Amino acid sequence: MFKIYLISFFLIVLGCSQKAIDPRIDTFEKVLGAKETKVVNSLVKDFEENLHKIYPEISTEKGYRKYLEEMISPNTTNWDKFKFQTKKTNYDFHKSGLWNEIYVKDNGSLDINQTGKYIQALYAIKDSDPLIKKYIEKRAVAGMMKNEIVVRGILSSNPDFTNYFHKRIVVLEFSF
Repeated sequence: MFKIYLISFFLIVLGCSQKAIDPRIDTFEKVLGAKETKVVNSLVKDFEENLHKIYPEISTEKGYRKYLEEMISPNTTNWDKFKFQTKKTNYDFHKSGLWNEIYVKDNGSLDINQTGKYIQALYAIKDSDPLIKKYIEKRAVAGMMKNEIVVRGILSSNPDFTNYFHKRIVVLEFSF
């Protein structure tokens, strides 16, 4: 009987989503919107599948860090490996309106949509995490920044690439 209770407890724990464990996720997703959240999750899935393809020998979490480090390395010559979106996800990214919630085009140049739902969603939870807070503050002041500045900023903030939000910041940062 004890084994049945133990197995049942284990299954319940496994069945709990990260969302139920962290109410910030619910807040973030409500502000961002259901269809936009679905697209973000698809982008994260594409990104992580690409990490497994280019770094099969390391964990996903280590892959995030290596991806960022190689992105700004002067020795990097294979830029194609950084492309991770499938055609369907890219289509959904634009069709859902998420792209417009993150970016704006002004006279041909790309900038951050400071009033879009993505920034608003991060802003709603910014005080709960130092990386999110720093990211929001830098975005508000600088808008679009060179990859090297963004990557160094993220890496200097001690990212945890098991963290729901840290992953999404990285993925959306490189989802033009």
